[in-house]
Amino acid sequence: MGLYNFKDRFVGPILSGDKTHTIRAIRAHPDKPGDTLHLYTGLRTKKAKLLLRVPCVKIEDIEIRHRVEEFANPDTGYLEHVEWDVIKIDDQELYADEREQFARRDGFRNFAEMMKFWTTPKNRLPFHGNVIHWRRQ
Repeated sequence: MGLYNFKDRFVGPILSGDKTHTIRAIRAHPDKPGDTLHLYTGLRTKKAKLLLRVPCVKIEDIEIRHRVEEFANPDTGYLEHVEWDVIKIDDQELYADEREQFARRDGFRNFAEMMKFWTTPKNRLPFHGNVIHWRRQ
């Protein structure tokens, strides 16, 4: 039985159907496709509210991290570096447009907003866990 708590900011996207998955740390007893997921807000408080009961349709591995690569610029001879954020789903790195779509399905306006969530106020990267997908009935 998957019991998931969500911050207030995700309630609207969950109820509207825009948020179709959640990113979580690997659990000792992970959910699997076919399990019923119980989506709540305010768990462990007097204001706990059930949002939805939905079937789990897919579980994927996810890695989120910041990548920095250095290289010698052949034109200038100087050492330069390039930085970007990486998301891998089942070991496949997402392209920029796929990252944007993924972020929207996770309840964010865009990928930049999603990465801000993961890095402020505390940087939680690198992260390795699961994407738990559901389908509204």
